[in-house]
This record gives sequence, C-alpha cells and structure tokens, in this order.
Amino acid sequence: MDNSVFFDFLRFCLDDDAPLPSSASAINWQRLYDLGHKQGIVGVLFHGIKRLKRNDPHPTPQVLAQIGTENAMIVESNKEAYADAFRVTEFVYRRYGHRSCILKGQGNALMYPDPYMRASGDIDQWIVPNDGETVEDIMRLCRRIDPNCKLQYHHAELTDDGSTPVEMHFRPSFTENFIYNARLQKFFEQEAANQVVNIVSLPDNLGRICVPTDSFNRIFQLSHVFKHFLSEGIGLRHVIDYYYLLKRGITEDEKREYAAVVRRLGMEKFARGLMFILSDVLGLSPSLLPMASDKRVGKMILREVMKGGNFGKFDERFAGMESDNPILNAFYSIVKNMRFAFEFPQYTVFAHISWILWWHFFYRYHINRIVAD
Repeated sequence: MDNSVFFDFLRFCLDDDAPLPSSASAINWQRLYDLGHKQGIVGVLFHGIKRLKRNDPHPTPQVLAQIGTENAMIVESNKEAYADAFRVTEFVYRRYGHRSCILKGQGNALMYPDPYMRASGDIDQWIVPNDGETVEDIMRLCRRIDPNCKLQYHHAELTDDGSTPVEMHFRPSFTENFIYNARLQKFFEQEAANQVVNIVSLPDNLGRICVPTDSFNRIFQLSHVFKHFLSEGIGLRHVIDYYYLLKRGITEDEKREYAAVVRRLGMEKFARGLMFILSDVLGLSPSLLPMASDKRVGKMILREVMKGGNFGKFDERFAGMESDNPILNAFYSIVKNMRFAFEFPQYTVFAHISWILWWHFFYRYHINRIVAD
C-alpha cells in the first residue's frame, strides 16, 4: 500500500461528509494501522472505520482488534485528561486566585468530530499573571505548588503523581531566535487576558475549562508545531490539530491579520508549507487557508513527518541520539536542527546554538535565583 492510498482513507476519516474513496479496496489494513500508530492518529482512523458500510472493505478481525484496543485506551486517557484539566484549573484558581488556560491537548480534542478520538498527551496549563504581577511571579507560584518541579524557559514540569502529567506554563511557547521570540512573547502578553475568559464545557459533564480563542490559537499552535518540527519532529497528529482548527472558519480580515503576524514572527515559509499539506494532502478547502500554500516546502515538511512520526520518535536517522547527559543532548539537538539550515536559517545555525549556550550557561541559573528569592 503506498502513501496515496493511506491519505485517501485519512481524508475520509477526517471529514464526516467525505465519500469512501475507490482506493479503499487497495488498503493494506495492517500497514494502515502501523502508519496510524506511528503518526499518533489511530483514534482518527477508528473514527473513519466506524463509518464503513456493510459492503465496504473492512479491516481483518486481527487488525480491527488492534485498532479497537488502542482506541479504547485513547478514549479512557481522554476522559482522565479532561477530568484532570478541570481539576488543575479549579485548583489554581481557588487555591491561588489565578485564572488559567488549557493549551493544546484538551482544547484541541474538543474541535474534533468526536471529542474522544484524539490521542491525548499531558496537560499544558498557562497561568496568566494577575494585575501587577510578572512572569517571574508565576515561576515562583509553580515552585510553591510543587517544590520539586523542573523549571524550563517556558514551563514547569510537575512531579508525576500518577494522574495526567501537567506542565504549568508561564509562557505558552517560544522560539530560539531572540528577536522573533521577543515579538512572540509580546503577542502572548497582548492576548493573554482574552484566553482566560474563553470558557468551554467538557464532554459528559466533566467540568469546564478555558481554552485559547481561534485567532490566538492559529498563531500559538503554528509556533508550537514549528518549534517541534525544528527539534525532535512532528507527526500527522500535530498537522490534524491544525486542520480542525482552520476548519472552524476564518474571515478575510483574520486572514490578513494572520499573515501579518506570521511574517513578523519569521514563520511564513513554514506556514505556507503547512498550508499545502492541509489542502492538497488532507483535503481542507482552500477557502479556509489563511495564506497561500507552497508545494515545494510542503512536500519537504511532509517527508519529515512521514519519516519521523509522532514527535520524531520513529526517525531511524537519529536512532540512539538520546542521552542523560545534557551536553550530549545539546550536541544531538544541533545535529538534528542543522538539516534545516538552508530552509530556515533564521531559526537554525547561529540562532539555535546561541540559544543553547544562553540557556545552559545563564538563564537556567537566573530562573533558579528568581524562585529562590
């Protein structure tokens, strides 16, 4: 089964109004499952399989059992993640008086046709400073909540307590180019207040949380996906998140604003490549694209996506490039990052290396001094 057959069926799975493609008769169902598992989208494939009619091609009982078992695990992990997202939202507000917004995972899952079909991950909780507070105050708050948390530039990784892992953000994301990062953080600052009042209800009465507005999400998630693309890698799971975000609709004024912000952040080339995958590969209507697509860049991104899988975990080119040694890991990240030096020089080469040096030899010590005060 070649990739064209896989993508034909994936388009059917993504759009409940799409007809079953004629190429479905050529599906190798074991190969389909293997690709879905690699890309972190088994729940999406199962959603499509449930739409198959009696006389349509079907997976073998063995493959159906594999897909069904993994999908059941996805559903249960989503239920737990939704409940935990509500719990941490309430905890931070009632105990410490801070409003927060749940980034990515649980908010993204609510955009899917079935809120339980997206493979869930951890909980990313953005805690917004109250009036008169700074990002440094939120860093101190994270350390008060969990004295053993691991502080990074943009978030605190809480100690595992057996529930859904939680990362408490004081910055939603970042880029490794100092100039573009300053602009990105300014954008986050300006939009923060609107994100902690955008309340949505969780399925099955599991509670309520705040999620990003669509206009904020289009920029934030692009920066998040781009950052992961340049480091460990992204899978179709990330791309499909953006598919469903854009499928919610966008006005002409919003398109112009999106294009202006993306250019100012130096992400236009990547965004145009992503548009190609969303429209030409996944079937999103061109009218929903906030900017024109770039076929060449899109094909390059897609090659990386298909080689690496979800978070690049299946990329055989970099097998064994993981270590407990932070210096060695920094070297590995440079090796991975440099393959994009020609396409995205503003985010690689000097930018990546200088960011690593700045983080390891200055800022992480600065953070520890801040929370110790």
